Amino acid sequence: MRKGLLGICLSLAVAIVLLAALVPSCKPTTGTINVVATLDGVPWPTSGTGAVSYALIPVSGANISGTKVPDSFTVAPGSWNCTYVSGGPPAAYFVDVTPSEVQSVTAGGNITFTLRFVTYAAAPVNASIGFISWTINGQLVPPGQYVLRPNDYVDIKYGVNVTGAQGAYLTVKETSWLKFHYAGGVDQSITIHAVNAWAAVQTNPPARKLSQMTTIEGVAAPACTTVKAWECEPVKLDVETEWKLRTGTQYTKSINWLSFPSYADVLFDLPGVVPSGQVIQLTAWSCVDLEGDSNPQDDCSGNSTITIQLVP
Repeated sequence: MRKGLLGICLSLAVAIVLLAALVPSCKPTTGTINVVATLDGVPWPTSGTGAVSYALIPVSGANISGTKVPDSFTVAPGSWNCTYVSGGPPAAYFVDVTPSEVQSVTAGGNITFTLRFVTYAAAPVNASIGFISWTINGQLVPPGQYVLRPNDYVDIKYGVNVTGAQGAYLTVKETSWLKFHYAGGVDQSITIHAVNAWAAVQTNPPARKLSQMTTIEGVAAPACTTVKAWECEPVKLDVETEWKLRTGTQYTKSINWLSFPSYADVLFDLPGVVPSGQVIQLTAWSCVDLEGDSNPQDDCSGNSTITIQLVP
């Protein structure tokens, strides 16, 4: 009898093991990411969904592109980053992602990224720029007449500031001009060569630069473009840049404009052999452009002029 019961028990045990192997585990293997938005601290939109582009970026694996809020995504556990791309409420600008741009998802858990927007009326934005100084090889100099030798460079420093909701990163476009007036010398003309070195335009503290292009008389002049400046016929050079600038931060912008015959990190140089005694007059100014700017009157700096004599 005992042997019979023992056989039955063994059979039941085997059956239970086999059944456990066939039944899937109920332990979750994924988590949930919710993405919502607020406008001036209130959930947006108040009903339905709102168009906004963002990316959910895992430590490993493919990114997820979001196109609306609110929305939810089933994802693998791990660390995820939420990055705003574009869109959102009209007449508003993006501020940040709360509680953090990076959060961890656990199996069976869920997290929420909140995209925070603020209307221009609630927190007006403004960008301003002002001339600080000319520099020769990085040393501040007042307007005047100076000698430029091989591998020297002429730089300009500007002060740039943006205001708005605390913590916001605003997209600011800047156009800086340099009027190049060849006053004369041994030759009737001088050649200007576009370098457009990325490091020629920088900020302190460092800011994220989105784009940069040099132009000559308003026409794009990528690296290796050349133009002749004739005596007493000024040529207008400029550089167009776009930045992500944080509100409440005072930036010092440095622009390495010109060198001769060459300095690595400049926008333009004077190639080849330049005879001694050539004289150039440089006049500079700059303007910023910010969507929704509440005070356009401080968008441009004043003009400043410096005279350079080239000495090989």
